[in-house]
Amino acid sequence: MKDRTKERKTGRSLYDYPDYYEIAFSFRNIAQEAEVFDECIRRYSTIPVRTVLELGSGTAPHMEEWAKRGIAYVGIDTNENMIDYAKRRARDLACSRIFLNADMRNFHLDRAVDFAYTMLGSLYVETVDDIDSHFSSVAEALNPGGLYLLDWCVNFQWADPISTVHSWRIEKGLVKIDLSFRTEPVDRANQTIRNVLVASIDDNGKNLELESRDIVTTIFPREFKLLVEKSRKFELIGWWNHWNLEEPVEKANRISRPIILLRRT
Repeated sequence: MKDRTKERKTGRSLYDYPDYYEIAFSFRNIAQEAEVFDECIRRYSTIPVRTVLELGSGTAPHMEEWAKRGIAYVGIDTNENMIDYAKRRARDLACSRIFLNADMRNFHLDRAVDFAYTMLGSLYVETVDDIDSHFSSVAEALNPGGLYLLDWCVNFQWADPISTVHSWRIEKGLVKIDLSFRTEPVDRANQTIRNVLVASIDDNGKNLELESRDIVTTIFPREFKLLVEKSRKFELIGWWNHWNLEEPVEKANRISRPIILLRRT
């Protein structure tokens, strides 16, 4: 199995700088996302939620929201910088938390959780075998009746007239970050693409250029359904556009951050 970190580690990545990464994606409304988690759990979970798992946890942005709810948090990531940063953030939170350096394609938890999620398209899989292994690992980590939410992990935009490059600027205090994100085809037959994220940082006159390059597979909706059925470990509850449980993807005019909800059988 190819190690997905090899290409990214050839240069300095934004993911290696958690402080800047957190600023770069601070456009998100974390409290509102947590409310959607709550609503998903109320509607579709068949078990109470006492422990959650974030895959590709990064800076663990929802950890404080879970702490407010008295829910224990588990995060897994392959980047030690991110894990160390999240541990520092967790010190003042009155909740149980565990951070593991593990690959989402193949991992094991000592104790199963009640809810799991992967954010911002961070499903780092490159082959069908990777996906199968990922589903098996998540199923083992998730109690029956628990939910698995995936954010922006399936390509519903295949028919949309969208630009191939997305750019934005974020400012916080004396830090200014200009970012661009693009995808490049790698192997059209095997549906592999390269995600390229470029960040130009001005931190009070200190300049830094960072670039991450990740090869992943792009997964289409019908294909995703078949992969879920093949796993025999999950049922597809639904998929919705823009984090809105009243807007199923089938009725969306334009796709924006779709979420998918699976339930452990």
